[in-house]
Amino acid sequence: MEPFPDFFAGPGPAVAPLGDRVAMVNDVNGVNGSGGGGPGRGSMIVLAAPPPQPMLAGRRCFVTVGATASFRALLDEVSTPEFLRCLADHGFTVLEAQCGPDLAAFQDRVASLTELGRHGVEIRCFDYTGDLVSHIEACRGEANVRRAGCVISHGGTGTVGEVLSVGAALIVVANPTLMDNHQLELAETLEEENRAVQGHLGNLTAAIERIAERIRQGTLDALPPYSPPPFPVPAADRVTLFDWIVLTCYPDELEAQERLGNLAVAPAVAAANNNNNINDLDNISFLRLD
Repeated sequence: MEPFPDFFAGPGPAVAPLGDRVAMVNDVNGVNGSGGGGPGRGSMIVLAAPPPQPMLAGRRCFVTVGATASFRALLDEVSTPEFLRCLADHGFTVLEAQCGPDLAAFQDRVASLTELGRHGVEIRCFDYTGDLVSHIEACRGEANVRRAGCVISHGGTGTVGEVLSVGAALIVVANPTLMDNHQLELAETLEEENRAVQGHLGNLTAAIERIAERIRQGTLDALPPYSPPPFPVPAADRVTLFDWIVLTCYPDELEAQERLGNLAVAPAVAAANNNNNINDLDNISFLRLD
């Protein structure tokens, strides 16, 4: 057997580190055996348990419907016993809902739930908040601080942008009552690009299952501490969420803008080529959208 490395000699039991365990060598023949500094004949080795890990609270689910439009269908579904049971099955202990104009209706639904129907999930709700980020951050996993939860959001670009910037797991549910169902395109794009899970009314438990799978397979439980982005944003980094939506959701519009940009730049490129002016060509390159 390999000897234990780096024994700490002295009166009493010798101690050797073993990764996350500690070997206590109890010498029954005297002080660290006849030679000292190591276990003697008849020594007994006891492996101490690893140090206890911090007890972390359960996972949190934050539902937000925005500040203006009603989204009763979403709030009704997340307050069903079936959905709450799904949350509990995956370690969620808190459901928090920002309800907008539907706060009273949501409170009535929650009040009608039995203790059994809540499945041990604590339910909190409010109408509006001026500090959305703190509720989102509470759903962001952090090593030795909190387990990863998730945010269930309507497809509003402002809220989606906040969640993506914080780095919390995100389920986007398009509000079909809005004009042209315009949130659906954003939800589908976020799903395609693996930035979020697209949730479907009537089957939100499937979205929770997918979030739970991502947590199991990834590092969402062990993210580094969240650092808010600098404000104001440096000029070089000022790509707004609106810019990103145009780039990804509206390729026809992007193509038209590129075409217009190229038409505007073409005369300047021709003039710079005729004059062999490299500086002009470098400056012109910044005008292109691609």
